[in-house]
Amino acid sequence: MNIEKAIEEFIKYADKYIDISSKCAYKKNHTLRVVELCGKIAIDLGLNEDDVCLAKMIGLLHDIGRFEQWKRYSTFSDSDSVDHADLGIEILTNNNYIRTYYEDESYDNIVLTSIKYHNKYSIDENLNQREKLFSKIIRDADKIDIMYAHTTDDLKIDIHDIISDKVYHDLLNKKLIKLSDRKSKADVLSSTLGLVFDINFKESFEILNNANYINKIIDIYYDKTDDLQFENQLENVRQVINNYMEKKVQLC
Repeated sequence: MNIEKAIEEFIKYADKYIDISSKCAYKKNHTLRVVELCGKIAIDLGLNEDDVCLAKMIGLLHDIGRFEQWKRYSTFSDSDSVDHADLGIEILTNNNYIRTYYEDESYDNIVLTSIKYHNKYSIDENLNQREKLFSKIIRDADKIDIMYAHTTDDLKIDIHDIISDKVYHDLLNKKLIKLSDRKSKADVLSSTLGLVFDINFKESFEILNNANYINKIIDIYYDKTDDLQFENQLENVRQVINNYMEKKVQLC
């Protein structure tokens, strides 16, 4: 695999959609950051050079469906359009487009499997060990960058409600939030914090810790509300997550 050449091809592909909407530039930049995160995690796991490159390739292609999703539906919301991972697989397999990025078809199964499960609530337990490994690498990298994005100015959003009981309960009990359980803007934004409960690797936790994303996100939400109940919820969630992350770093 030639990841540098593949990145060049991806940029050409994404730039065509940026001409349609500048919102696609965000997904392009997200993808390029995820490529680097996949590489960091794979290297820390001690994977060989070929597998590090494979992890990066999966990162490069994991959101390939996002661009066509926007073109067709003018949204990045899967619930309001289509599952973007499944659409990505359709795009890559249609007319064998995947060969644009690498030649060896023996990688196709693990690349497409990892893409399929990068955004699902959980990984299919029937996957083999190698499929699970690369699926977990892309899931970690994707979630890390989603949390990073919520610390940036363009995603700072005013909140005028509180975390609903179900979402709040799940956060305190260290559970990943299901999309169907989100009932308010506070739920949607706070569910980003719950992504940490599906992080798998020590390097991933260390990246999150070093960047202080959890506390930065909570501080943004805290500053955007004057609701004492929501502030108390955030502080309780902060304590639970920080304690959880500290223990996970020690155990990984």
